[in-house]
Amino acid sequence: MAASSLVALTYGAPIARRSLVERATAQAYSVFGGDGSTTAGWPSQKQWQSFDDLWAVNVGTIGISCTQFGQPNNSDEETAAIKSAIQSTASSSGVPAQFILAVMMQESKGCVRVPTTNYGVRNPGLMQDHDGTATCNEGSVQNPCPSSTITKMIEEGAGVGNTFGLSQVVASASTYSDAQKYYRAARSYNSGSVDGSGNLGAGIATHCYASDIANRLVGWNGENTQCSETAIGSMTGGSAYAGNEGNDSTPPETPTTTTPQPTATSAAASIPKPSATKTPTTGNNNGNTNSNIKSSATNAAPGANTSACKGWYSVVDGDTCESVTTKTGASFSNLQKLNSQLDANCSNLWKGYDYCVV
Repeated sequence: MAASSLVALTYGAPIARRSLVERATAQAYSVFGGDGSTTAGWPSQKQWQSFDDLWAVNVGTIGISCTQFGQPNNSDEETAAIKSAIQSTASSSGVPAQFILAVMMQESKGCVRVPTTNYGVRNPGLMQDHDGTATCNEGSVQNPCPSSTITKMIEEGAGVGNTFGLSQVVASASTYSDAQKYYRAARSYNSGSVDGSGNLGAGIATHCYASDIANRLVGWNGENTQCSETAIGSMTGGSAYAGNEGNDSTPPETPTTTTPQPTATSAAASIPKPSATKTPTTGNNNGNTNSNIKSSATNAAPGANTSACKGWYSVVDGDTCESVTTKTGASFSNLQKLNSQLDANCSNLWKGYDYCVV
């Protein structure tokens, strides 16, 4: 599972205003709900903007993306290396360059010195990929970041030389037509799986992830999202997407080379396997009268304060940090203090795990 904590919806550090030229090319956000099909109102692949157009929309953000992490921003050479790596990796992997770019922007905004995260699985580099090796920020920061490392970050996120990446999740969704397979693949890259209902806004991790990716592919620049993490899972579709009709920048057909199929072990490794959720105990637990809080953990989440915790909450299907705070009375800032690996956008709140709330 990729660590989507470092996306436009996450790490809400302010991004400086960009030029009027770039701002004029960016598209407004459209909320896409449901299963990712064109019949549910999602954009077709023909409606995606070209890679060059999407690069123009995002290059301003890429250039200042490391500010959010307190690191030196990309040099022009480092940013150029990202573009080259995406194009070469698209050619070798069969994954469209636009899709690679969209996922990279969602995961790191293009900062070559993005920190490596670890919420049970190590997620390094520009793509915050699954247990890859390439990074310029893990323990020590590399400046400049070598072009070979930048290329490997993109390759590992795309699944080249890695057991779980975009190649594998696209392959697992290959029975779906047009762009739907990519939207399903994006959701799997984020959370390890698609909810059994098929609704890309339901399930675990970042509920808006697939909608965000679809928007990035048609020209959204990551600003002013209209997607609600708590509402997207209840949406089942909308009217046909009308943006970019007649787009002459149709992405090239995906090469017919065989994409590696994920093994059972790699798919299973994409997200930790939680034990069955235990029904919260009722009554008074260490002074807590809230029936949603229990006195002990049966499956403590990574980073939870097990030594000093006085009350636990078991995450159930559909939970978000907002719903957890409502159910338990804990503030989000306290949730983060008590669970050190709970990220700023709650994208690693896992069903079946116990989180410290008191």
